[in-house]
Amino acid sequence: MLRPVFIALLLCCASGAQAQSPPAPATADTPAAPDYARPENWACRPGADADCVQGLDAVAIGTDGKRTPAPFVAATNPGIDCFYVYPTVSREPTPYSDLAHSPEVLYAVRAQAGRLAARCRLFAPMYRQATLAHLHDLMAGKKPVESDMPYRDVEAAWAWYLAHDNHGRGVVLVGHSQGTILLQRLIAEHIDGQPVQARLVSAFLAGDPALTVPAAGAVVGGTFKHIPTCSTAAQTGCVYVWGSYLASDAAPARVFGHNPADGSLAACVSPAAPGGGKALLTSYMPKPSFAPPSDPPYIELVGQLSGECSADAQGNVLRVTVEPTPFGGMLGPVLAHLGDPGWGLHVADISLVQGNMLDVIDAESAAWSGRRR
Repeated sequence: MLRPVFIALLLCCASGAQAQSPPAPATADTPAAPDYARPENWACRPGADADCVQGLDAVAIGTDGKRTPAPFVAATNPGIDCFYVYPTVSREPTPYSDLAHSPEVLYAVRAQAGRLAARCRLFAPMYRQATLAHLHDLMAGKKPVESDMPYRDVEAAWAWYLAHDNHGRGVVLVGHSQGTILLQRLIAEHIDGQPVQARLVSAFLAGDPALTVPAAGAVVGGTFKHIPTCSTAAQTGCVYVWGSYLASDAAPARVFGHNPADGSLAACVSPAAPGGGKALLTSYMPKPSFAPPSDPPYIELVGQLSGECSADAQGNVLRVTVEPTPFGGMLGPVLAHLGDPGWGLHVADISLVQGNMLDVIDAESAAWSGRRR
């Protein structure tokens, strides 16, 4: 997995509109959204998800180094849906991408969301995102053309899904980085405090610059006025939010999980420990180059890493520790290599807790099913 693929902070789309704002009309800078009735405008959806769910078998490695096959099996009749928005991955040279099913987009969708199909029907819209070229220009101090197009595309995909596919089903929202920023705005404008909030199973918002709460210990009333952060694995209608950093990372200015200047505080809720505290992570990573050729594409790390949301003067982030296991000694250098000053383990935000997310969705699905009886 190349580091630039998941480095994404779309500053141009981080501003939130008021909760009842109507969709903006098409303009020269924001052309009309794609027609999401067309199957090709989805990276995957039920019945057309082969590109998203292939090649996900893993070998689980325990703390003692024991290896156990962990094949991927898609659910046949899941009770809930997942709606996923991918991060900045497009390598197109233009500021905004087209809707082509490029290899980097499909790789990101498969790696971050494909495994969700073991728990839910998976919907992942294509959208005309701000590209890596756009991001690099921003970071270099240049001023690329700005457009609301990425958000308007995701907004249109969500509206199509609700009108034609949802049928009152519960739905989990999942995003990373640019995808999370867009979903956070979507939740604020179209879900928070509105009737459709009743269908929200949960939201996993990874790599968010700052989802806020009004005070230490508060769970609602900041970024979202009616939707709380999660406190237990079986809780529904709530959100998880985190940005990942090594426990030893002492960057003086972090990009993610920082407290804004308005006096509110950054929220952090780990899928491994929604009630707080330290917990073991279940991670899925691409197999290393030195793995036997016969190994499946992924390794599932069980008990090798732990994580804990940790607040300080900068904000609140998920601190990741390599546990003192025989295999853990090999992970330290790998994670250190993934880290970037200020960005931490952003590239692996979802990979680090992917197994924990699946466990949470299991608990949520059971609670959701019980609530619906």
